[in-house]
Amino acid sequence: MIHVQTQVEIERPIEDVFAYVSDPLTFPAWNSAVHSVRRAGPTTYVMERNLPSGPATNEIEVVARVPQREFVFRTTSGPTPFEYRIRFTPSGRATLVELDVTASLRPVADLLGPLARATVKRGVDENVASLKALLERTKVSR
Repeated sequence: MIHVQTQVEIERPIEDVFAYVSDPLTFPAWNSAVHSVRRAGPTTYVMERNLPSGPATNEIEVVARVPQREFVFRTTSGPTPFEYRIRFTPSGRATLVELDVTASLRPVADLLGPLARATVKRGVDENVASLKALLERTKVSR
């Protein structure tokens, strides 16, 4: 299991940031690995990703959605089990977004250890930077 954490302050009101981030249909706009997301049920989605190993399909489930506080989703199927826990905290006119990501990349992670963790961390940090840039430069609607 790989666990990484990161945070970013986004210069947008918490309501805007939460609304955008907690909608899985927006993932392709800010997560470089996500090619598409489509709704499968009230709290479930099918996510198509482009990974270094090739295309991957994951079914994801929204586990928690507490407005302006927390958004949690996890895979329920697919080649790379993971869970994202995203917390939101107001910071003046900005919003602090904290991500905790747990992923299982077995057997690759077992073989590569710290290298696998560093790769996941770099990807998460790059995606959070993309999210920040996207939300700060445009008026994004859901």
